[in-house]
Amino acid sequence: MKLKISLLLCFLIAFQNSIAQKPQTPTPSEIYFKMEQLNVLASALYIAAHPDDENTRLITYLTHHEKAYTNYLSLTRGNGGQNLISNELGTDLGVIRTNELWNARKIDGGKQFFSTANDFGFSKHPKEAFEKWDKELLLQQMVYLIRKEQPDVIVNRFDHRTEGNTHGHHTASAQLSKLAFALASDQNYKNLSKEDIKTWQPKRLFFNVSWFFFGSKQAFDKADKSKYIPLNIGVFYNQLGKNNQEIASLSRSQHQSQGFGDISSRGEEIDYVELVDGSKVSSSNLFEGIDTSWNRIEGGKNVQPLVTQLIKEYDFKDPSKSILLLTKIYSEIDKLPETIWKTRKQNEVKELIKNCAGLFLDVTTDVLYATPNEKTSIKVEIANRSNTSLKINTINILNTSNIVQKELKNQEVFYDYFNVLLNKNEETNFTFLNSFNDFKNQFKEQAVAQISVNIFNVDLTYTLPIQYHYKDVVKGEIYKPFHIVPEVSVQFQQTTYIQNSAKSKATVLLTNYAAKNLNGTLVVLNSKNKEVIALPVSLQGNEKNKEVLVDNLQESGTYSAYFKTAGQTYSQEVKWIDYQHIPLNYYFKPAETTIVSFNSSVLKKKKIGYIMGAGDEIAPILKDVGYQVELINLETIKPDELSKYETIIVGIRAFNTESSLKTKNKLLFDYTKNGGTVIVQYQTNTNLQTEEVAPYKLTIGKTRVTDENAVVHFINPNEAVLNKPFKITQESFKNWVQEQGLYYADAFSNEFQPVFSSHDFDEKSTNGALIIAKYGKGHYVYTGLSFFRQLPIGNVGALELFINLIELKNE
Repeated sequence: MKLKISLLLCFLIAFQNSIAQKPQTPTPSEIYFKMEQLNVLASALYIAAHPDDENTRLITYLTHHEKAYTNYLSLTRGNGGQNLISNELGTDLGVIRTNELWNARKIDGGKQFFSTANDFGFSKHPKEAFEKWDKELLLQQMVYLIRKEQPDVIVNRFDHRTEGNTHGHHTASAQLSKLAFALASDQNYKNLSKEDIKTWQPKRLFFNVSWFFFGSKQAFDKADKSKYIPLNIGVFYNQLGKNNQEIASLSRSQHQSQGFGDISSRGEEIDYVELVDGSKVSSSNLFEGIDTSWNRIEGGKNVQPLVTQLIKEYDFKDPSKSILLLTKIYSEIDKLPETIWKTRKQNEVKELIKNCAGLFLDVTTDVLYATPNEKTSIKVEIANRSNTSLKINTINILNTSNIVQKELKNQEVFYDYFNVLLNKNEETNFTFLNSFNDFKNQFKEQAVAQISVNIFNVDLTYTLPIQYHYKDVVKGEIYKPFHIVPEVSVQFQQTTYIQNSAKSKATVLLTNYAAKNLNGTLVVLNSKNKEVIALPVSLQGNEKNKEVLVDNLQESGTYSAYFKTAGQTYSQEVKWIDYQHIPLNYYFKPAETTIVSFNSSVLKKKKIGYIMGAGDEIAPILKDVGYQVELINLETIKPDELSKYETIIVGIRAFNTESSLKTKNKLLFDYTKNGGTVIVQYQTNTNLQTEEVAPYKLTIGKTRVTDENAVVHFINPNEAVLNKPFKITQESFKNWVQEQGLYYADAFSNEFQPVFSSHDFDEKSTNGALIIAKYGKGHYVYTGLSFFRQLPIGNVGALELFINLIELKNE
């Protein structure tokens, strides 16, 4: 009897594999490695708080050495962190770091999950994290994931017992994990999902110990490790020709936005875990006493000998000889009761069949994007590069089914084009998780096709991303994700306008992604949602960033905009996130701006020099205020050219990212000595290009004030920086976001004068947030205050304080 099975790849694998790339065919050795994994039914879950928290060496060890199905749950997307490669923060950074995690998992073999927790920035205690997170909702999500994925072991990156000693998010993730470990098997604990998901009890919960919990490698070397379980993660994988650490370092290096490029190592290397809960182990086998063979599932004993035979008879010279046996294994697995292992292993076998057959499957377009209600030509290519014949059954593109019924013999290739009408509900925007339902469906497939083929009387369906495919005359063949976007994108040219006029103006940018012309009305609303402007606008087909000036805005506040055409309303920006190291993404950003009225008549200085570091948006704000701001190229600048600037500002992390500051720092010191003002914004205390960040002794620490509402105590209220040209008061620190400051000066010479002190709850006061030194005829300033977050959102108090620093009067 013909066996017809049409299983899609699981959501997780399908989404992660959708990162744009040319279809890959593994080597015979890599195929064999996957066959060995087919024979192991072990599962692990790694849990931490952020992208880049994960120990890629241990995840690689679990997926490759233990051959365990391994998931990583990152509670957040990392959107509250810093960015070393650009000026994008917040949501933009979250999109970047999410994709960096997906890249990392593709390399180390793990799978990636997220919760709905928002990364609101650094916290010093899990109590603060749970004040801003919905603890119960996160716990329910974690329990659901454990019940759904059924891990044998769970590994926490952080220690649940170290409250106040590390990032509050870190400790919170471990505390949630410990609770979830117990509750996952509790029948009385509610299951948020309507699915019939049974309780599950993992066998063990571990804490992944590391030297950085001890302060240094030297301290860890001396520590008593008798209660820890050693794992030699320095494994060499013969079939892959790589060490565990080589794979892990490549995975780690995907976190480019965090500057986590890593150097690989080889040879023996020990990682440690500590048993937190569950049954004890007497060896370094985390799965000790757990049956990880096919015998662990009902009916698996019939599959085991077939897999053993598959591995034994594998022909490295001709993997296609394994196809027939693989289809038998697939059919045998299909007879098993429905379990998570049935789904996983059928997907593994299906991939092995494709790889052994050298089956090339490709679904592409010649356009990067298209809009709903447009017809798009989709090219499908299927190549059979094995000695086994196969038949193409159907090709389903964006839920449009096409019956093909075409046989393919060795080296035969099928090409065809399909015109597909796109729908609005198929838009491919990146979304954050805001609810349990979002959490459950976080790997919903976007812009995909399913190709169903028949091999040895078994029907197999493969899910593939639709990709934009083109030729670059330098780089050759290029693949990028194909996107479905709305017809119109609406955005203000600036998110904040600082203006000196009673009647403000702003510019709205309109982009028409459709091929047809559009006529409509641009409407601008004030903060009371009252229409203040309505302008007729015509957009040519595919017209990009059409500028529409909206003026006579009567008051400060938040404004929004929308474009209405042919019964459709568009009120969001299509915000693209485009980097070489991650796939092209977009998300929807509300079309909003903030207008701040500001008296710039008090400004005395005119020309400002700006040394950009990791990237921030302060320079455009200062231009709006009325300064002439020029970016300084340290590589080409000459000493005498600095004298044209009345103040020079050093951007965030410039002393971390700009190698020229190793020597050019002396130019800044001399400039100050001759009567200039230098303002150095926060720098991290690791990977500094030079320890000399100031002309006097200055040590940058890790001190920060995470409470953005922390009370400020002025040390000398009569100091000029607090009075000229603007009076700085407690009100100046109202409505700050995320934190008051970070990486404060921990130690500094007497030449530096601290301006104020502040502290987080139940901590000692710190005065290193803003320090000023007279040096020669000028002033040298170091500040850890988070101006880079406050000024771009139009916080007037922060702006006035920053201008006071710029306007410091020199001799």
